Amino acid sequence: MNELKPGKLFVYGTLRKGGIRSRHLEQCRLLEMIKVPGTLYRTPFGYPAAVFDEESSLRVVGELYDLPAGSELFIRSVDRLEGISENLFSRTTIRFGEDCFYSYEPGIGLRRLISDTDIIKSGNWFSSPSLCGEDPFCFAVAFEDIQRQYYRMPPEESGEENIFLEGSLPVLITCPHSTAHTRMGKLKRHEFYTAALGATAHMALGCHCLYSNREQESDPNYYDDCGFKNILGEILSRMKIGLVIDIHGTGNQRPEDLFPGVGTEGEFLLSSTDILSKFYLCAKRYGISAGSAEIFPATMQMTVAKFAAKRFSVPAIQIEISDRLRMPWRREEEFRQLIGFLLEFISELVPEKRAEKGDQP
Repeated sequence: MNELKPGKLFVYGTLRKGGIRSRHLEQCRLLEMIKVPGTLYRTPFGYPAAVFDEESSLRVVGELYDLPAGSELFIRSVDRLEGISENLFSRTTIRFGEDCFYSYEPGIGLRRLISDTDIIKSGNWFSSPSLCGEDPFCFAVAFEDIQRQYYRMPPEESGEENIFLEGSLPVLITCPHSTAHTRMGKLKRHEFYTAALGATAHMALGCHCLYSNREQESDPNYYDDCGFKNILGEILSRMKIGLVIDIHGTGNQRPEDLFPGVGTEGEFLLSSTDILSKFYLCAKRYGISAGSAEIFPATMQMTVAKFAAKRFSVPAIQIEISDRLRMPWRREEEFRQLIGFLLEFISELVPEKRAEKGDQP
């Protein structure tokens, strides 16, 4: 019988998009987020280890990738990265539903160092900020370095068109323009670093995040009949979401750096009227200029913010961010300020959820 050689790889720690070793998977293609039966452990070395068990009631959250051509050679490079020869990790083959893929479990040496007290109950390393120890700036840059290959990737290629990162905080960050999209028959360019900002909030605070991961055939911030809105509607229907923050990018034509969109009279905020005042105060604290809510009110079409507020009665705010703040390769300090603003703005809205989010059951 021939040895089974899967063409896919499941990763759950530092190889995930934005992780400190994620660039090793630049040749691969992200297919989807999945939850595999098993237990995720913290280790003394600043990275996680998963033990897979199809009978387990716990789940390990991670990314499933399609391996590149010459996958046998590539997977051996991952073996070296994971310390196979040192018995740090061992490669295993997992059958999950109708799928089959490689992943890594702790080797003999590492298993001796973990116990039940090290279990990460959420199963999600990236919504365990106290555990994963990533620097938000470096995480965002590493995430976008991988995300850029999906800017114009056609939706018919294998893999999910949109990715949902499930967190524990009742805040949903949406990034519908993180890839190219079509509006009124014209292809509109991606809004760079928007998905990276949403994923950073997921990593640092445990927010939920929904971002586009393939070129969108229909603009999610303009039309309702699209995959992004279908997933958004499902999330808002089944989960307790207290606020939707829809992140967008804009040019540098105006002197201000941030613009909130909450409807013509703030109607998208519903009864949460203090959100806008906290937005302006937090921007001022970080030295970021915020423009009037009248410039991008998010009312001209069925925007994501309008969709959440009108269809699902969930408070929502659209945030337009100028290119100036989204250029870490030129303006590192400004980008760091932007990340700081976003994380503090969210934390002020739900301060009771700031600690130990990712380690909740």
